Amino acid sequence: MSADHSIGLAEAIAALRQELLAASESGAGSDMRFRISSIDVSLQVAATKEGNGKIGWTVLGLGASYQSATTQTLTLKLEPLWRKPDGSYAIDFAVSDQQELPATFGPRS
Repeated sequence: MSADHSIGLAEAIAALRQELLAASESGAGSDMRFRISSIDVSLQVAATKEGNGKIGWTVLGLGASYQSATTQTLTLKLEPLWRKPDGSYAIDFAVSDQQELPATFGPRS
């Protein structure tokens, strides 16, 4: 397998986090917002073992392959938390700006 077609699990999750933050920023001021209740991610991964015995997970990219006996499908269920200014974490937040809007459904007139 070429190293160009795989990344580490931590790097994949960091990239997902960055994409979600970008989505949040691009939704600033939008009339439609989304609340994230959970994030389900399924990845094709291969277990790897380094010379020092450390075991890791490599996420397979497009065009990458291992022998089928060594690949696994890893499904993660992530519940996002948002750090508030006081340092505590909230589980109830919207992917948008922090502006308070009255409750409505559909386009605003």
